[in-house]
Amino acid sequence: MENSPMQIWIVAFCTLAILNSLFLMVLLVKKRPYKSSADVLLALLLLALSLRVSKSIFYYVYPDISFFAISVGLMGKLAIGPLLYLYMKVSHSKMKLAWTDALHFAPSLIAITTGWAMGINELVLGYWSGTIILGAYLAASWKKQYSRKESNQSSTASITTSFMVGVSIIWATFVFQIFSTGIEMYTLGTLMASLVLYGLIFKLAVFTVKKSKTNGNKASLSRQKMEKVRHLIEQHFTNEKVYLDSNINLNEFSKSIEQPAYVVSHTINHVYGKKFPEFVNSYRIKEVKSILLNQVLADYTIEGVAYEVGFNTPSAFYNAFKKETGCSPKEFIGKGKEYSVL
Repeated sequence: MENSPMQIWIVAFCTLAILNSLFLMVLLVKKRPYKSSADVLLALLLLALSLRVSKSIFYYVYPDISFFAISVGLMGKLAIGPLLYLYMKVSHSKMKLAWTDALHFAPSLIAITTGWAMGINELVLGYWSGTIILGAYLAASWKKQYSRKESNQSSTASITTSFMVGVSIIWATFVFQIFSTGIEMYTLGTLMASLVLYGLIFKLAVFTVKKSKTNGNKASLSRQKMEKVRHLIEQHFTNEKVYLDSNINLNEFSKSIEQPAYVVSHTINHVYGKKFPEFVNSYRIKEVKSILLNQVLADYTIEGVAYEVGFNTPSAFYNAFKKETGCSPKEFIGKGKEYSVL
């Protein structure tokens, strides 16, 4: 039967989304020098989404699609949930993958190895079960997302949230397809899933380009530029004692010296071998050591001095002091003049 112009446009729209996602998947795995397990999982998630949407397109054009093609789509659908959950697990380098994580993909393996031999009723049941399984993984992933302690303003957190929302919408289209009647309603669900896929592709492409530029800028900082920034940093820390501000952070400090945050961070890391919070604390500890050595604690406790130099909690102060000096404040006072302020 000859396809209508509308069918051709629908197939072209959905197919282009799949091709773009596959292209971006290749870039994630092959092109990015900062590739990580999270990148690979994200690439595989795009592949799984593409396989599932592809099945719907073929079913729309060829209603008599083979059972093997249907089982490939089922394999992709069953893999979406585990891939999203494992991506959430490693995206912020909090946890590493274990070999037991491969067990999450047992249903996908069963689908691709036995699906071709199943009857249509068994495959339909498999797709319904896949929707329930994906819903369970989504619930677990959202729970993990809300339990994060990192700032939701970071670019990585933004990508994570986008994929969480995107997959949730696609899951809703799967539910819609289960209860819809007629090929037109089924196709509407496929179009919605493809539209979401376009959104995820765009979001991830922008993120990849920005991160590539940032890494390129970091690598290309000249010695002269770093020396200029180093001078600005030391001037503000030594003369203006900006470290006494308990709310100081990289972004605000970078704005105050009119330099990009990545330039300041890279300079501190390259010149001093420290991250920005560690660098700030080193100046605070230097101030505390000066007070302790000069025995000017008359009106202050040690914790009071810690608050005066910018620490927000005693525990943060004691940890930083131990890291910088190798001893506690009391031990430092006891050793007295064996120490010198650097």
